[in-house]
Amino acid sequence: MPAYQLESAIAANIDRVANVVADWPSVQIVVIDDGCTDNTRRAAEEAASAHPMVSVVGYPVNRGKGGALKEGFRYVTGQVVVFLDSDLDLPPEQLPTFLNEFARLNVDALVGAKRGSMTSGRYPLLRRILSATFAMVNRVLFRLPVRETQTGLKAFKRTALEETLPKLDTAGYTFDLELLARIRRAGGSMAEAPVVLAKGSSQGLSLSTLWEMGRDTVKIWWSSLRW
Repeated sequence: MPAYQLESAIAANIDRVANVVADWPSVQIVVIDDGCTDNTRRAAEEAASAHPMVSVVGYPVNRGKGGALKEGFRYVTGQVVVFLDSDLDLPPEQLPTFLNEFARLNVDALVGAKRGSMTSGRYPLLRRILSATFAMVNRVLFRLPVRETQTGLKAFKRTALEETLPKLDTAGYTFDLELLARIRRAGGSMAEAPVVLAKGSSQGLSLSTLWEMGRDTVKIWWSSLRW
């Protein structure tokens, strides 16, 4: 669970995820403080003290989501690894269904597909258009068998991450795209499963983020020609 500047929500969110998985055997929850400058780390550690399966790790300077997930992976030992954004825009109550689908499909990566939740009135029209355009471009450039790459809920076989995570060059928003492209290039299998967005989770994209996405997508594609 990568976290950045979530001091007001992180404790409740940790409690919520821990309650969902409380009865699962051998489960770990790793919360990564991605160089937060507020009290996220302290609040997370206080919440973790009530749940033996929760640990909090981090570093002093912000690295971006990709950097946080690479750091978190250093501390997990399970054969199935789940990425879940700490803001819980994707409610953790859907984890059991999502992981049952992961086991049924027996793929290396299962990507949450939120497009069913991106309906008029819940998600801005511009964001829906940009998401569809991004998906189309990535399908053409990388031949991925999934339409969505950026959803903050994914499940992986550990072996797929061990082979690809150390090679990643991207730490920002398009980290997910490079990870999936590398798994695919290495012969890994992947699929999508529908996920539900939390009410009120429609977030806009700044011009700087759009520029970063476009720039990094081109960089990943160019680098992929030499993988």
